[in-house]
Amino acid sequence: MLELIIFAATVILLIIILRKLPLEKEVVKKLAKEARELDHEEDEDRESEDDENNNLLERADRLAQEGQYPKAEKLYLKLITQDPQAAGLYNKLALVYLGNKEYKDAAKALEQALQIEPDNDTFYNNFGLLFYQQGMYDEAVEGYEKSIAINNKVASRFMNLGLAYFMSKKYRKAADAYEKALILEPHNEEYKKLLAEAEEKLK
Repeated sequence: MLELIIFAATVILLIIILRKLPLEKEVVKKLAKEARELDHEEDEDRESEDDENNNLLERADRLAQEGQYPKAEKLYLKLITQDPQAAGLYNKLALVYLGNKEYKDAAKALEQALQIEPDNDTFYNNFGLLFYQQGMYDEAVEGYEKSIAINNKVASRFMNLGLAYFMSKKYRKAADAYEKALILEPHNEEYKKLLAEAEEKLK
């Protein structure tokens, strides 16, 4: 009985409170309009930020292509601070370090990229490139083979593998790699030339 009295009293109290709230139509409309405007402003801010980041990325890519590595590095690092999980940015940063022959920094950037995307064939290919540039051909082979194991449809990866084998004086393996590159791109004159060089060494 006591519970029923308490419940009834609570209901009556709520009715009294609700009747006192200013819930006229104009107030409701005003609140809804303000909420829509706020959402619109937030959308515009997000679009503006995305545009700015895209412009920064385009500038960084252009600077990297032009060989202006220190400037490109600064922009990539700025973008990374805004999106620390963007694996592709670490990869681009690694290529900048490679271009500047800063091999330790390139390795760290690629390791970070692979932590985020451990099955990315491009990152392994670039690890191969990192080792190849340092004359570490066995390690380069390992990087290229990991890349090909994930994606065996890119002819240039087989060419890279062939170059690493060739530099290691493993001419038969180099020739095999070039042949696989030519299966994917049968009219590539560069691959034909490399294959001929490897076969010449086998004579």
